[in-house]
Amino acid sequence: MEVHYGYTGIDFNDPVITMGVFDGVHLGHRMLLERVVEEAHMSGSDAVAVTFDPHPRIVLTGDPSHLRFLTDIEERIELLGQTGIDHLVIIRFTPEVSRMTAQEFVDEILCRHLGLRHLVTGYNHHFGRRQEGDSNTIIRCSARMDFRVTREKAFRVGEEAVSSSAIRKALEGGNISKAKAMLGYDYFLRGKVVSGKKIGRNMGFPTANIAPLFRYKLVPRSGVYAVEVFIGGDPERHIAMLNIGLRPTISDNDGKSSIEVHLINFEADLYEKVLTVRFCERLRDEMKFESVDALVAQLVKDREMVINLLGS
Repeated sequence: MEVHYGYTGIDFNDPVITMGVFDGVHLGHRMLLERVVEEAHMSGSDAVAVTFDPHPRIVLTGDPSHLRFLTDIEERIELLGQTGIDHLVIIRFTPEVSRMTAQEFVDEILCRHLGLRHLVTGYNHHFGRRQEGDSNTIIRCSARMDFRVTREKAFRVGEEAVSSSAIRKALEGGNISKAKAMLGYDYFLRGKVVSGKKIGRNMGFPTANIAPLFRYKLVPRSGVYAVEVFIGGDPERHIAMLNIGLRPTISDNDGKSSIEVHLINFEADLYEKVLTVRFCERLRDEMKFESVDALVAQLVKDREMVINLLGS
């Protein structure tokens, strides 16, 4: 997959295009992208995905500090690269772009600069200034600018349409299995190991404190999780138990939520390393225990559960 930053100076071959933020690159997105690849290959055209960075809501929201997303742009590039598309166009989302009408976006960017010949859209796609553009807008543009349109139906898991917002809601509720069913893979988080208070080490469960690399990364609901950890770019898999929350049993709790992971049967120093954590299963809620000894006893049980679930 060739990545293009910006939409000018690109010479595509009668491209089949789809566009969207693609947060999470979930199964609904993948169905759409598979259709793009299929249509492009049948006609000998280029399969193209158009996305935006930063996420439009970050630009359009007065105070974006509360926003949370499934993936940053580097993660989206990685996941989109697995779909078989030929080209990814990343458009810098600015206030100027946000003010373009849907018609202007189609005419100026998709048709004039990218040479659109066939547009594949999702079942509920909206775009352009104030999200005014919809399937009817696209149909009108296609008649005027002479390109084909294919509109895909919703991809469903059970009775629910798959969407990035539905996945975010599942993760915020701690429903890891539902998120995985909609994503098609284990939700993951990347972060750098930062210094902690070394409380876990004193209890026989040394932990690495993780600070997410992406400031808007969605962190699942507080609790204890069985996870897989990858260190840097090393493909070796490490099983681990991870806690998200306030550590209520610890007397010097500072009231700040933390992400702490204990790699099972692992002793090397992880400080300043970048870890990729894949969430496999939620074990339990975070709990306040009567004593540190009671907490340690539960941690022993948690570790055994992780080993039973994920192997040694």
